[in-house]
Amino acid sequence: CMYTQEESIEVAEKLKDCINYHREIKTFTNRISDIFGPMLFIYYSFHQASGCLVLLECSQMTGAALMRYLPLTIILTQQLIQLSVVFELLGSESERLKDAVYGVPWECMDIKNRKVVRFFLMNVQNPVQVKAMGLANVGVTTMASIMKTSMSYFTFLLSQTEEN
Repeated sequence: CMYTQEESIEVAEKLKDCINYHREIKTFTNRISDIFGPMLFIYYSFHQASGCLVLLECSQMTGAALMRYLPLTIILTQQLIQLSVVFELLGSESERLKDAVYGVPWECMDIKNRKVVRFFLMNVQNPVQVKAMGLANVGVTTMASIMKTSMSYFTFLLSQTEEN
């Protein structure tokens, strides 16, 4: 089940193309993180603070407060979810690459190509993800953390206003 010499040369070229393409994707993602990372950090910080504040305003449960702040709460939450899901989809697509590289028929390759596949497999283990200022991955996990923290702050502030 070993590849012929010509097939091995063709496999080596395809592996080289795949590795170069993966390198381009990582470079592009790192550039996106460098350029948009500070903006994404500010965006997530904004959602952290505004989520807490609009929930606090909605907690008054008056008609005027709900008319004013409930649509804003829904829109802000929708924006946070939408952006996070888009970046999560990018990260999940890179997860599939790991399985694809592992599924390559390396057992039919010569030693040189096996080493290249092993090297490639090591490089695809970490998913490609955009980071907000290098601190947090932009995605659903960060979104859930922001929503959970906003609810915690909201609960704390609500308990403080009830005590006063």
